[in-house]
Amino acid sequence: MRNLMSSNENYISPNKIVIYLEKSGWNKIKEAEGISAWVYNRENKKVGIFVPVMDDFVDYRERILEVLDTLEEIERRSKYEIIKDIVNVSTSFR
Repeated sequence: MRNLMSSNENYISPNKIVIYLEKSGWNKIKEAEGISAWVYNRENKKVGIFVPVMDDFVDYRERILEVLDTLEEIERRSKYEIIKDIVNVSTSFR
């Protein structure tokens, strides 16, 4: 998975993650200090994730991997498929 994220063509920008989450039914509940908090209602249970909104954090890649782990579980799809969709998400949504 780290190889997928290290390639420039599969770079995942914070903006694309935000757009993907918005399109996927996640709701941003707060943003502060370069991190945004998101919730998703699934089967009457809330799932939360924290998304870095700047890619210059030292642990940016690790935080994104955590986001992908959660999305993989919620969507029941592989990280590869999710990354592909995030990278190709239309930025005209906003």
